[in-house]
Amino acid sequence: MDSTSREDKKIFELTDVLEEANSQNNQEVIVIDGRGYERDTKPEVVSDQIDASPQIMEERLNEEIIRVAQEAAEKTALEIMPDIIEKITREMVPSIAEKIIREEIEKLKKLSANK
Repeated sequence: MDSTSREDKKIFELTDVLEEANSQNNQEVIVIDGRGYERDTKPEVVSDQIDASPQIMEERLNEEIIRVAQEAAEKTALEIMPDIIEKITREMVPSIAEKIIREEIEKLKKLSANK
């Protein structure tokens, strides 16, 4: 290679090329291989959707947490319910039954005394 061929070639800095590429692409229609393509000018909408997606994901996550917690609570309740019902029955039924039996005895005494 001789010096004249090197002088003819331009050496680019990568930042210069990037800035040139960004500044030259402000056209509404881009022509590639003789075909015209309209430039997509809707990045704001996409960014709005991207910004909204964490909120949607958070809502879905909260719903999933609530659903899992409800399932766990129902499972636990079904497991401990028989023991609780048995304890309540053993503590309360005898006193209730005793009270009902005494009231019925008193009614029978009154009925037999009135005859």
